[in-house]
Amino acid sequence: MVLKHSADNPPSYDYVEAQTSSNVEQQQPPTMTDKTANQQVQPFSIPPSTVMSVHTRTTPMMQPTVYHYQNPLTGEHIASLLPPDHPEMICLQQGGHVNQTKFGILGILAAIVWFPLGIGLCLLDRRVKCKRCGLVIDDGICG
Repeated sequence: MVLKHSADNPPSYDYVEAQTSSNVEQQQPPTMTDKTANQQVQPFSIPPSTVMSVHTRTTPMMQPTVYHYQNPLTGEHIASLLPPDHPEMICLQQGGHVNQTKFGILGILAAIVWFPLGIGLCLLDRRVKCKRCGLVIDDGICG
């Protein structure tokens, strides 16, 4: 016996639970139709009592190479993943960065238009970058 309910008046939870528990034993597993042979095919089902376990094999993982450096200025020991020929490590081994300063167009225009005070604005709109490794040391206020 199937009762149809509208969306405004759905069945109660107890009624639906009673219907599904009595129909559990009567339910057939779903079937699929093979379109090429027009036959009904039973899908593969696993009995609920079957316990499946998945075993994973552990594979040896590649460990990253760790390079050890000593800071020439402070004598501090540094462990890094970067190789010795990396630009940042070359700067560390040489003892410092090679600064390259570029001034922004707004700072240059401010220095020309407001000459005495514009020089200070030009110094605020500068970008200091290392020539060797490309590290931005000072980005300025406008950057």
